Parts: sequence; structure tokens; C-alpha cells
Amino acid sequence: MQKGFIYFLLLMVLMACNNAPEKSVSMSDFQNATATGNRSEGLVTDESAVSKTEASSSEPQTTDQTKADLGATVPKLIKNGYLSLEVKDYSAYRKSVQELVKEHGGYLGNETETNQTYRISNELIIRIPVKSFDVIMNGLMANSIKTDSKRIEVQDVGEEYADLQARILTKQAVEKRYLDILNKAGKITDILEVEEKLRVIREEIEAAQGRIKYIESQVSFSTITLSFYKVLDAHYTPPSGPGFFSRIWSGLVKGWEIILDIFIGLVYLWPLWVIIFLVVFIIRRKHFTFKIWPFRKKKL
Repeated sequence: MQKGFIYFLLLMVLMACNNAPEKSVSMSDFQNATATGNRSEGLVTDESAVSKTEASSSEPQTTDQTKADLGATVPKLIKNGYLSLEVKDYSAYRKSVQELVKEHGGYLGNETETNQTYRISNELIIRIPVKSFDVIMNGLMANSIKTDSKRIEVQDVGEEYADLQARILTKQAVEKRYLDILNKAGKITDILEVEEKLRVIREEIEAAQGRIKYIESQVSFSTITLSFYKVLDAHYTPPSGPGFFSRIWSGLVKGWEIILDIFIGLVYLWPLWVIIFLVVFIIRRKHFTFKIWPFRKKKL
């Protein structure tokens, strides 16, 4: 009876031992699975958050980049116009051009006026805001009676403008580094060398900035070269003057006046005639001749 009870206890202990590891493994597996699931969920959450963050951050960047690209590729156009016109009233047309240009905020540049036998012409350089280019061109042609020629030239300088801006930024960065080096330089030779580099960089920056200002001026203001003319009424006019006998009498009078002028001119030279007379008088006297000419042979 006692042996049977002992066997029963041993059996229960063995069964407990066998069940305990299975439970512990299953609990650890659950905990591990739970932790793994939590980690996987956390990773998924983090990845989605990261992806959302990247998506949200990438959208503005894409938009900004697009704006930057659009801003860099905005065309900068230089427009020049050339007109040759015939007008009915030269003075009135010249005045109307000045009023039209002034009304639209422009100004007149160089002007060359030519007055020929059969026509009077003028060449004007007009500078106007680019927004008024077409209005001015149409107005100039509307006030004329004939358009001989019309030409419009458009030049896109946007690429050059962007290139100059990039060059300026690069050179300014180099200038800043040279300034930092200059502040740290200790030797006079180093200082002089850096200052020379800075001078060259500064000249290049100023040249590029000047070019940018010139491009902006050309883009904001267009140039129109206007040539206009008026054909004059030219008729043959016979020469008017005195007749044949009148011209003969005029010739006689002019000839007599010339003779009088010659005689008066000779009178003005009276001191010369006096001197010539005295010289001839002295030479003609014999006793004085031998004194004046000592090398002359005397008569035997």
C-alpha cells in the first residue's frame, strides 16, 4: 500500500515536470511572439510614419524645385523693332511721335535728320517699356501713309542671365573663403597674395553684376529704330538773272574796278618806289660808282 502511494507520487511529480516545461515554452513563445508582433507592428507603424514623413517632406521639395526650375527658365526677351515709313506732313508726324512715346513712358534717343533735294528724312532711336512695344509699333504705322519695311527681332537672354547669377554666387563664395583666409593670414606676403586674389574676384563679380544690370535694362525697355521721310515737290526752276547786254555792261564795270584796285595797290607801295629810285640814281653817278665798286677796273 505504501509502495503504491509512493509510485503514485512519483508519477504525479513526473507528470508535473513534463507539463511545466511545455507551459514555460508556450509562455515564452507567446511573449516572444507578442513582442515580435509588437515590434513588427511598431516597425510597420514607424515605416508608415517615415514614409508619410518622407512623402510630406518630398512634396514641398518637389514643388519648390519645380518653382525654382520655372524661375530659372523664365524667358528674358530683348525686343528690337525697325520701321521705315513715308509720312504726309514731316513736322506734324515728328511731333506726334514725341507725344506718343512720352504718353507710354518712353523717351527719344539719337536723332539724325537729312534734308535732300527731293525729300527730307529722319532716323530716331526710341526706347519704350516692353509692355508698350506693340502699341507703339502700331501707333507709328497708323500715323504714316506707307510702310516701306518692318522688322522685329527677339533675343532670349535667359540662359546668359541665369549663368551670370550662378557665376556671381560661386565667386561670392570664393570671396568669402578668401576673406576667412585673409583674417587668419600672418605673413605680409600671404596677405598681399590673398588681397590680389580678392581684387580679381571682386572685379569679376562687378563685371558680371554690370552685365546683369545691362540685360535687365534691355529686357525692361525695348528699342525701336524709326526711319521716316517725306517726298518733296521738286520742279525745275530756270536760273534767274540779268540778260546778255546787262552782263556785258557788268563785265566792263567789274574790269574797270579791277584796274582801279591795281592802281591803288601800286600807290600803297610808294615807299618801295622811292627806294628803287634812290638806288638807281646813286648807281648812275660815275664818281660814286668807283667807290661803290672798288674791284671794277678803271679806264686808262
